[in-house]
Amino acid sequence: MSKTELRQQMLNQRKKLLASDIQQKSSQINQHIKSLAAFNKATTILFFLPIKNEPNTLPLLKSVLKQKKRVLIPVVKKQTLILSQLNSLEEVWPQKYNILEPKTPFLRPTSPELVDLSLLPGLAFDLQGYRLGYGGGYFDRLLPQLRPQTLKIGLAYDFQVITKLPREKHDQPVNLIITETNIYYA
Repeated sequence: MSKTELRQQMLNQRKKLLASDIQQKSSQINQHIKSLAAFNKATTILFFLPIKNEPNTLPLLKSVLKQKKRVLIPVVKKQTLILSQLNSLEEVWPQKYNILEPKTPFLRPTSPELVDLSLLPGLAFDLQGYRLGYGGGYFDRLLPQLRPQTLKIGLAYDFQVITKLPREKHDQPVNLIITETNIYYA
C-alpha cells in the first residue's frame, strides 16, 4: 500500500471515532505518558495541539503548565516548523488547516535544542518507530534539530500501529509509540 493510500485509510478510520472513544482512548494514552520517568523528569516538553481526531493531550498539557514546566508547540512558518513557548491555551487560535497556533503577540520562538521530550502526532507508526504524517515533511525536518538524547514519542490509537511503513531516506523515527493499550519501544 502506498503512503497516500495509507494516509487516506488512517484518516477515514480516525474520522469514524466517536467523541466518547477519543476521550477514553486519549485518557489512557495520557496515563501511559504520565507513567514514564522521562516525562516526569522533563522540564521542556514539545506538545502538539490535536486536529482531525488525533489523541487529545490537552488535559495533560494543562497539568504540565500548572507544574511550571516549559511547553512548546509547533508553528508553521514559511514551510517549516518553529517551536513556540506556550503559557496558556488562551494564547492560541485556529490557523491554516484549523490548527491551533499562537496569536502573533504570543509567538515565542524557542530553540529545538531545549526540548527534553517530544510528543508527536502521526497517521500511522510502524514497529521500528517510523511515522507517517500528513505528507508535508514538517516533523521530518524538525526532528533532526532536537538533541540526540531528546525522547521522541509518537502518539496514536492501536489501529494506527502497523508492522512496517513504506519509508524514504528523509523519514525520521521516534523512540517510543504510545497507544491506549501499549507502549512500543522502537
